[in-house]
Amino acid sequence: MLGRNAKITLPRSARADVRALCEAVGLELAQRGPDVDSAAGTTPGTIGFIYVDDAAALTPAQMRIAPWLEFVVGDVAAAGDRLTKSGLARLEYLDPAHPYFVGPGGLVFRLAAS
Repeated sequence: MLGRNAKITLPRSARADVRALCEAVGLELAQRGPDVDSAAGTTPGTIGFIYVDDAAALTPAQMRIAPWLEFVVGDVAAAGDRLTKSGLARLEYLDPAHPYFVGPGGLVFRLAAS
């Protein structure tokens, strides 16, 4: 069974975009530090975004083969529209039941209904 907490390491240059992503999917930034943001939603658990020098982070191509995330939202269509309007690219994938996106630093995630 997976635990309630996750950690993603991203380039520092992605920080503003990560915060915009959190807002778009309904995550609240519970902690903001010099090199970390911790976000939580309405379910138990958090996700820690750890920021490193851009050269030390995975490349967008490497992020495509790294673990992907799922964000559970109340309204998938509305959240997807917000993400698209913010400039995030959709990712075509084998699963047509969920919209997939490429986020800050190449982070891949999908949206699912709560």
